[in-house]
Amino acid sequence: MPGARALNGMVVNWAQEYGLVSGAEARERLAAIRAGDLIARAYPGLRADRAVPLAGWFSWLFAIDDYFDHRGPRTPDGHAAAVRKVLAALPPEPRQQPDPEPRQEPGPEPGERADGLDSPLVRQIAHVWRRIAPGSSLCWRMRFITHVTHFLTAFRYEALNRRQRHTPSLDEYVQLRRASGSITACLDLLEFSTGLEVPPLLHETEQLRTMANRAADVVVWVNDVVSLAKELAIGETTNGVLVVRRELGLTAQESVDYIYARVADDIRSFHAAESELERICSGWLGVTEAERAALNSLTHGMKCWMRGNLDWSVRSERYAVPPEGTTCAAAR
Repeated sequence: MPGARALNGMVVNWAQEYGLVSGAEARERLAAIRAGDLIARAYPGLRADRAVPLAGWFSWLFAIDDYFDHRGPRTPDGHAAAVRKVLAALPPEPRQQPDPEPRQEPGPEPGERADGLDSPLVRQIAHVWRRIAPGSSLCWRMRFITHVTHFLTAFRYEALNRRQRHTPSLDEYVQLRRASGSITACLDLLEFSTGLEVPPLLHETEQLRTMANRAADVVVWVNDVVSLAKELAIGETTNGVLVVRRELGLTAQESVDYIYARVADDIRSFHAAESELERICSGWLGVTEAERAALNSLTHGMKCWMRGNLDWSVRSERYAVPPEGTTCAAAR
């Protein structure tokens, strides 16, 4: 498995190759996010031959988040068109064709009205997908595409919340942030990173769905605590601390305390579902040792995501409040 420094270099190289960063300063800002450290912590057992496409996914993820947060579509039709462009680059059955050539075309300047999607972003995700899809089953590809669709669609709701200065309810927030945080697709990539896929039927067990939801919730709750200052600076309203403070009438510190207590509950729920799934699988005829190994690998990866996200967050410059008049390419 490549080390964090090598992985970070891969992330930056993808962005530079497709013109998503320009100049030494932008490259240094992206490097300071230390995405390679997150990948190294969150993807145990990462195969060396799958490191480059995984780094490409995170490079694209940072850029697409920045695009929608700062200069993305301003209308529902524009947003729908942008989503269609990305999904067209993710066919469930990709043809065997050469990887697209990157062309470093400049996108719109920050703040410019944009109702489409910058073509380098589409070309990059198409290239990444062509590196990911052939090594994965059709069931996995369909699940991943669904989660990417949720992720892209969530930006429209968050943008509407910002424009109307609306803080969602707690129930609304939980559902929306699992999607907008992109964590569901990132958890899917745990199987790609090792080449060990869990059978579709096991994926649909109540226990594994609970584990995935709890892992996703832990990541986004912690994310929103760490990123609060930055999100206040850019006018974000779909943040867990703000949601809890408004709905429960708590102070800011009480809201943070509530969130960390909830995170602890989510982790306990994760472990309870894990134990129950182990019990079920132990008596489930036909579940092979290879399938059990894949399930154990995915479970371990979800645990690494929960812990690794916290460790990375406190070391990364991802959540530093950007200087006035600048933008920061990073995934929320």
